[in-house]
Order: sequence, then C-alpha cells, then structure tokens
Amino acid sequence: MDKERLRDLLWEATADCHDDDEEFWGIFYTLAEGGLNFPLKARALGDLVEVVDLDGASSGLRRGIATLVRKGDREYSLALADLEFVEPDPVSAEWLEVYRYWLGLR
Repeated sequence: MDKERLRDLLWEATADCHDDDEEFWGIFYTLAEGGLNFPLKARALGDLVEVVDLDGASSGLRRGIATLVRKGDREYSLALADLEFVEPDPVSAEWLEVYRYWLGLR
C-alpha cells in the first residue's frame, strides 16, 4: 500500500483526535468496528493461532493493541504488533498496515 493510502486511512481513524492517547483509541475502535474481520489466522512465536477479537482491557497507549487469540482450547492475550498474519483479507490487511505505520514499524 502506498504512503498516500496509509495516510488517508490513518486520517479516517484519527481525524477528531487531539493527542496520542485519542489517536490510539481512534485506531483501536476503527479496527474493532469493522477494520478487522475476525477470526484471523496468525503466527505467534512460530505457532499458528486464531485471532478472535481485540482485548480492550489489556490495550493502552503504552502497551499497544492487545488481541485475544485462540490455540486449541486455550485463549490468551497477545500484542497485535507481535503477530505475523497469514493471508488476511484485503480490508484487514490494510488496517493492520495502518496500525504498524502509526507505530512507526513501517
């Protein structure tokens, strides 16, 4: 995705935000409310997991966005930025890239 598209999507999520904390939650809610299409397949420390939702209680500006992942019959929280997504749908792929861009990882 080109930088202009990244900036446009980032603006969409953060247009009414006044500081980093508001930007973080703007991105979080954009991802939670249609930016990501759950479940998503990802790798975490080499293991294939299923990302089933975002974990708002464990998320924050300092910690980043946390996800709720499932492996077998276990569910646990992992940082979104630490996951390697496996063939996400186009909408999810764009928003995952926007989040990484906002973090400065792209």
